[in-house]
Amino acid sequence: MSAAPLALPAANEAAFARRWAAGVRGLQRTADGRRLKVVFPGVPGGGSGPDFRDAMVDIGGDLLRGEIELHLRASGWRAHGHQRDPAYAGVVLHVVERNDGAGLSTNHESGRSIALLVLPPEPGQAPFPPPFIPPCALRTAQGLDAGPILGRLGLRRLRTKAARLRPLAERIGEGPALYAVLLEYVASPANRPAFAQLAARLPLTALIDRCGGAPDHGRVVAAELRGAAAALSLGRAGSRPMADPRRRLEAAAALLARLWPAGSAPVWPLALAAGADLLGALTVPGAGRSLAIELAANAVLPCALASAAWSEAAVEAAFASLPSPGAYGLLKPLGGWLSEGGQKPFSGAQRLQGGLLLHTEYCARGACGRCPMSE
Repeated sequence: MSAAPLALPAANEAAFARRWAAGVRGLQRTADGRRLKVVFPGVPGGGSGPDFRDAMVDIGGDLLRGEIELHLRASGWRAHGHQRDPAYAGVVLHVVERNDGAGLSTNHESGRSIALLVLPPEPGQAPFPPPFIPPCALRTAQGLDAGPILGRLGLRRLRTKAARLRPLAERIGEGPALYAVLLEYVASPANRPAFAQLAARLPLTALIDRCGGAPDHGRVVAAELRGAAAALSLGRAGSRPMADPRRRLEAAAALLARLWPAGSAPVWPLALAAGADLLGALTVPGAGRSLAIELAANAVLPCALASAAWSEAAVEAAFASLPSPGAYGLLKPLGGWLSEGGQKPFSGAQRLQGGLLLHTEYCARGACGRCPMSE
């Protein structure tokens, strides 16, 4: 009679995370006895915060979408201070290899009770199953050119943004609409709602009226923005100096002073006319080339299309020529899958925008195998 295979614990949390990412098959039960099925394990967090984002799990018949945190021991949650950290308030499942406490769930000081799943060490010689290979990786390895598909998805994302901006442009005009969306996207993601409020508190027409024909126009613009932002709740987004909202306000002031110089009317700026040097106009101190590309892709071109400030052909040509602003940590797994066969899937801003749409509409919704890359 052969001995039962040994249950091998994960060597570290990285190995445990690989086991989770590979997919947990079949029905499980949470520590409090509810049936659990993993619909989509999520994408790796890639930095500070929970281990996996945009996961989908079915717990007792409730379909939950959110973040997953993993520890070898359940006590790791409190040992790392996650119960007090707002970044972990959106965790929907705490996955552990061993429950070394008496609790049947994990608590956050926001008042949420988070389901706890115990995945004991697996029997056999391997601590986790073979890695998950999605259909898109198999297809690109077989020669599928991901570029044209990503390009079409990028255009779709651009047109969706333009459709959302069209009512605003029709209501307040193309110049004020561009001003509002530029202010929103100058901010780091965590502060975009606050910068959108800033645009509502200090509209373009009011800013131009207050500045008048002052010779120190740029300084007055900066002072007006700081004054309007004083009552807003602005958070430090990340550890990079450029994420500081004060730096972003300075960059916004420099950009707005360039686009609407002293004596300007609240209309579409001449510096952003069709065919102009888009990145040259959007690159100012405190807003480097990467941010200029983001502003072009997410603000200027959608607003130009929504307001008809540019022709559709001019918008599409400018979008196709925009370089990539750099890799997004969010798209790292997708980029790896689509790089099979030596491809560079996100070689330009349009393709990168297509990757974002692919991630949000398919990967993050558990629709692997049903996306345009898998058809």
